[in-house]
Amino acid sequence: MSVTSPRLLAGLAVLLLGSTSAMAADAGAFANRLKTLATAQGLPLAFTGAEESGDDVVVKGLSVGTGADASAPVDVTFEGVSGSDAEGWTVTRIPIADIDKTEGTRKLTMTGGEVTGFQIAGTSGPSTLPGLSDFFFDSAKVGSVKIEDGGAEVFSLADATLTNTPSDGGGLTTEGGVETIMADFTKGSPDETAKAIADFGYPQLKGTGSFSAAWNPTNGELSLEPFSVSFDDVGKLDLSYQINGYTPAFIASLREVQKQMAANPDGGNSGMAILGLMSQLSLASTVIEFEDDSFTNKMLDHQAKQAGTTREALVAGLVGQVGPMLQMLQNPEFQTEVTTAVETFLKDPQSLRIAIEPDAPIPATQIMGAAMGAPQTLPSVLQLSVTANETN
Repeated sequence: MSVTSPRLLAGLAVLLLGSTSAMAADAGAFANRLKTLATAQGLPLAFTGAEESGDDVVVKGLSVGTGADASAPVDVTFEGVSGSDAEGWTVTRIPIADIDKTEGTRKLTMTGGEVTGFQIAGTSGPSTLPGLSDFFFDSAKVGSVKIEDGGAEVFSLADATLTNTPSDGGGLTTEGGVETIMADFTKGSPDETAKAIADFGYPQLKGTGSFSAAWNPTNGELSLEPFSVSFDDVGKLDLSYQINGYTPAFIASLREVQKQMAANPDGGNSGMAILGLMSQLSLASTVIEFEDDSFTNKMLDHQAKQAGTTREALVAGLVGQVGPMLQMLQNPEFQTEVTTAVETFLKDPQSLRIAIEPDAPIPATQIMGAAMGAPQTLPSVLQLSVTANETN
C-alpha cells in the first residue's frame, strides 16, 4: 500500500487536472464561437476569460461594441451549456443581471431579464437552426424598466416578452409584446420636448404594443400580422405586410453579398448584387391603419391655435395641399381618392387606412421599374388604396 497509494494519488491528480483543463478549453471554445459569430453579424464582442462551473459557463469581462462605444465589461453566466463548435452549442438559460445605474439626476433600473433556450450554430455545415440563423432562442423577457429623474418616475415599461416557435419545414413564428408602457411628461427636469407634448394634451401616456411574425422557408413567405401600438386617449397604429421569395437560397446569397461588402466597402458591384437579390422578392401586401382616439382632434386644435386660425380653416388648408402634392403622379383618379379620404378623416377623425392589396404578388423589379419609368402608374401597379372611416 505504501508503494501503490502515491501512484494511485498521482494518477488521480493527473486525471483531475486533465479534466479541469478540458473543461476550461470547452468554456473558451464556447466563448470564442459566440464572439466570432456575433462579430460577423456586426455586434463586436470582447471578453477577458471564460471558465466552467459545473454545467455553466461564466464569460468574464464581456463587453459589446468597440472603443469609446463599448459597453462596460460584465461577467455573464450561461446556464446549462452543452455541445461543441462542430455540432453547435445549446444554453438552457442566460440570466440578465439587474441594472441600477445613476447619472446625474437620472436613474435607470431594469429587473427580471432572461433568455431561455439559446442555441449557437455549429461549424460542421450550414446552420440548421430555425431561420438558418447563427443564433436562436426560445424566449426572452424583461420584467420591468424604470427611468427616474430627480426622484420622480418619468418612464416605465413592464413585461416585455419575445417568443420564437419553430414550425414545420424549418419555419419560424415569432411573437412579442410589451404589456405596459408609461410616460409622465410633467415630472423630472425641464425639457422642451416633454413640455410640448404635455401642452399638446398628453401630460401622461399609457400604452401597449405587440407583434406576430412568421417565415415559411418552402415558399419564402415572410409576414408581419400585425405590428400594433396603442396608447390610451391617443389611438392605435397597425402595420402588416407579406413578402414572398425570402427563401433559404435568398438568405444565403444575401449573407454572401454582405460578406463581400464588408470585405470591400468601396467595391462598385455591390449595387448590382443588391438589385439581383431584390429581383427574387415580391410584395404580396402592406396595410397601415390608424384608429383615432382623440389624437387628430387635439393635433388640429393645437395647430389652429398656434397659427391663429380656426380649425375649419386649418382643415381646408390641409386638404387643399393634398392635390398639388400628388399632381406629379399625373393620376387624377388616385389624387381624388386620396384627397377625399384626407378630407373625410380630418373632418371626422375615426380611422385612416393605406393598403397595398394586389390580386397576385408584385415582383420587386416591377415596382422599381414603375417608380423610375412611369410613377403615375404606381397606384394601379400596387393596387394602392387610401380610405377613411370605413369599418372592416
